[in-house]
Amino acid sequence: MIKGKGKKRYRIDWQRPDLRLGLILFLLVLAVQPVAGAGPPPRAKLILVNLTRVAFADFDTGNYPHLQQLLTEGQLGLVSVRVTGRLTPEKIYQAVSRGASDPNQGFYPEQGRIGTLLRQAGKRLAFLGNADLPWQVNRRAQLMIGDHRGEVDWAVTDRRILAADPEFPFGFRTDYQKLEQLILELLPVTDLILVETGDLERLEGYRGLLTEERWRYLRAESLIRIDAFLGRLRATAPPGTNLLVFLATPSSTGDGNDLPFPSLLMDQRKGRPGLLASHSTREPGLITIGDLTALLLSLVGQEQGETEVLGTSVGTWPMLAAKSRYWSVNLRQREIILRVYLYLLIIMLMLALVLPFTPGRRWAGLIRKILPALAFLPLTFLLIAVLKITNWPLLVMLLLSVTGALWALACRLFANSLQAYRALLLGTAVLIITDLALGSSLMQASLLGPSPVLGLRFYGLGNEYLGVFLGAFLFGTAAFLLRWPGRQWTGVVLGVIALLIFSPDGGANFGGGVALTYAAWLICRRIQPPPAARKNLLLFALCLGVGFGLHTLWPGASGTTHLHNALQLLRAGAWEQLLAIAVRKFRMNLELINYSPWGYVLLLILIFFMVGIKLTERTTRSNQEKEWYWLGGRIAVRTGLVAFFVNDSGIVVLAPLLLYPLILLAEQWLAREGVDLFARFKQGEKRGVGIGKN
Repeated sequence: MIKGKGKKRYRIDWQRPDLRLGLILFLLVLAVQPVAGAGPPPRAKLILVNLTRVAFADFDTGNYPHLQQLLTEGQLGLVSVRVTGRLTPEKIYQAVSRGASDPNQGFYPEQGRIGTLLRQAGKRLAFLGNADLPWQVNRRAQLMIGDHRGEVDWAVTDRRILAADPEFPFGFRTDYQKLEQLILELLPVTDLILVETGDLERLEGYRGLLTEERWRYLRAESLIRIDAFLGRLRATAPPGTNLLVFLATPSSTGDGNDLPFPSLLMDQRKGRPGLLASHSTREPGLITIGDLTALLLSLVGQEQGETEVLGTSVGTWPMLAAKSRYWSVNLRQREIILRVYLYLLIIMLMLALVLPFTPGRRWAGLIRKILPALAFLPLTFLLIAVLKITNWPLLVMLLLSVTGALWALACRLFANSLQAYRALLLGTAVLIITDLALGSSLMQASLLGPSPVLGLRFYGLGNEYLGVFLGAFLFGTAAFLLRWPGRQWTGVVLGVIALLIFSPDGGANFGGGVALTYAAWLICRRIQPPPAARKNLLLFALCLGVGFGLHTLWPGASGTTHLHNALQLLRAGAWEQLLAIAVRKFRMNLELINYSPWGYVLLLILIFFMVGIKLTERTTRSNQEKEWYWLGGRIAVRTGLVAFFVNDSGIVVLAPLLLYPLILLAEQWLAREGVDLFARFKQGEKRGVGIGKN
């Protein structure tokens, strides 16, 4: 007790061990208690708005401020989809549901892949709206997010989402205020809401019942209502809600030749605006169905702030529209020009076969001069690709003049047609390899390169130019690689080229790399003396080993090759998936062979070459070794057989590969036999008549 005070005062003795222990326990309890108001970050939400029969270009034709704002402030892109026949919304919905462009792609994905994956992850899905007509029920958009049974957690598709409108055909249209109300009610309990706007698809069904002027007026009014609906959604949706506008089919106001490119407009409220970028296409503004699947799963499954699946590159819608127009023109040019080229080749080769048995020596001489030039049209495609010509007369004029000039210049610079032909073979191979090393920009713009519209390949060395390269390179340089003074480094040269074809940053063509590996083995084992052959084989193997090791450790920004994926499946013991890949490749080859009777003709030509090589090797081997084209032809044809089996479209590789030896064979046939074959037949006929008289 303190003196002078009437109260007792107590002091805490902090030296006591029990007090110190109690304080420590108290602080620990406070540390693990959650702070009031804090909790896990809110789950990401996605509103997916589906529009049909409209394109980005339609947004510039009226007063649609919110759509135009999304075009400038959001992320946009085109989705490459492979469909058979005319483009329809139903085909797009099925492709999105599978997560792949068609059933023959990948590991045979089943319907409802996206919905099944999301529901298995505990995500809740809702579908609102319809595109019903008085005579037809249309809720097919639900396929995009439905599971394998086509089901979602909530679906409001009846007349509750329709509003009476006497100006609209049959008196009903979509009630966008009701849709907005339902969305805000369902957002707290769902993760993904798919909204079918419906009116534009309905108007497509009514189009035959309306005048064109009335139809366009109703379409513009519908777009105004949709624009206002999107503006209200952007304003009222809670934080963490992403908005994705999916334009399932292009505008029906076009010419009917719609590209299979559904459009995507994303408002993530984060990240810079621009064009969506994907490693799958390496083309800013263009993504695949697989990318769209990953994006949807990511937007629904990730917490806020996690990494984005797709990047964004600088660009605007007019830039993307210009590229898509060129892709369309390029595809139409390709279809016509390649068909004409193919039939011209067939006619010329048949004439070359028949003319020596006729008195038409002048025609035989003319065919002999023209035929070799046709082999270098693929080289011309590359040389003029940088111009990106869309004018038909100018394109045809350039193709004819440049191809003819190349052949005329080669014939003038070299002593004979054989040397000129070999020089152009070497030039074709060098240009392809150089373009691969620099990013394949020429092949991507060429009429024979990968087409984004077809959606089979978007970058690297396509199978068409793979066949051109293997044919030109092996046919023209095989003998040189065996006999040049630096042949002790042939294995290194072939190894570097094979790695460039394998590499995801180069050719990204696994089948082509395998075929060239086989060709390298054929070449290196023929090098003399035998120790030099073994050394070159070892150098080639070391190049491949070092290259594969580096790519495995550092795949780079472009992803991995098919080899990496196959090795991962092998390590995982995924034999069923590996078998599915093999079966898919076999089926695609069969489908391509059956596509045209010329596929069977090409296989017969391959068999003819293989049998002819075997027979001539036994009879005239010593003379063949003196001619470069005999050795090059044998190696090229055998490599073509391997390329046919290891590529999923091997017949496409085989056609241009066999082109070079076939044309030279026809030219030599005309040169050596065309002069006297007909005379021999006439002489034989006279002898027969004389013997008959005797």
